[in-house]
Amino acid sequence: MPAESFVQVNGKTRYFDPWLRDTHLTFTVTHIHERLQTPFQSIDVFEAQGWGTVLALGGVTNVTDRDESGYHEMLAHPALLAHPAPKRVLIIGGGDGGTLREVLRHPVVELAVLVDIDGEVIRCARQYFPQCAVALDDPRAQVIVGDGLAYVEQAAAAGGQFDVILVDSTDPVDAAVELFTEKFYRHCATLLGDGGILVPQSDSPTFYLDRVAGVYHTLSEIFSNTRLYLGQVTAYPGGVWAYTAASQTIDLATSIEPQGARVRQLEPDLRYANGPFIAAAFALPTYVQRRLQGLPAAALPSLADDPADFDV
Repeated sequence: MPAESFVQVNGKTRYFDPWLRDTHLTFTVTHIHERLQTPFQSIDVFEAQGWGTVLALGGVTNVTDRDESGYHEMLAHPALLAHPAPKRVLIIGGGDGGTLREVLRHPVVELAVLVDIDGEVIRCARQYFPQCAVALDDPRAQVIVGDGLAYVEQAAAAGGQFDVILVDSTDPVDAAVELFTEKFYRHCATLLGDGGILVPQSDSPTFYLDRVAGVYHTLSEIFSNTRLYLGQVTAYPGGVWAYTAASQTIDLATSIEPQGARVRQLEPDLRYANGPFIAAAFALPTYVQRRLQGLPAAALPSLADDPADFDV
């Protein structure tokens, strides 16, 4: 973690998350729990006014008490509700446990395997985010500290099978770069077979539309049904986050019953998602639709690489 991420301003400690070169999310820090460097990334855990406990990985906000439910619920539930019987689920990344918690809200799930490369993330979750880590010791959960890329490749070669794969990774930098490649997605497709569903988190459509479209188009070359959907995550760039659902046989946009029995069973335990909201998440802004269709999005500045670039 760069030392300048924690800065004293007017007698208060501020944490600057550099979303982009000239744009920051700034937290007012009330207490720093931990700062450490693992072989894979820097980890910061601190308390922030209005946000509760915050976990930052590689200097970028990963989890906050305030809005973690929005991210974790929208990564997990659309796929699990669309699949007719999601008994075996694989989560790549997600060491904080939040996605696992949401997966295990579904009684039909018999096994949920979580593979995260950094055991320190799991330890920090147990210590500072008990509401996320609550499922890590569930008897249906298998938690593995290891390389998710290698796990998927080896499981595919061995003839393994999952009904749903959720990629709860950091952004495509450092150790997570390989989790956004065609090779990785093809191994996932092998593990899923014809009836499975893959959902990787797909970045910010506001600031990183090029990344979002890249994931969508790569998956479209591998799977017969590919759908992008959006959800709100206040602490992430732009406050809106993208997810891409891919399957050979299931179209998520038409396979979820917003008022169905499975949705009604879930809703009392959810803070963010509900049936109609999940169904509406597949409606996309025009500029996103245009980019996915290969058309110019609009004259919007693209700050992903250089403020002088344009997303057109």
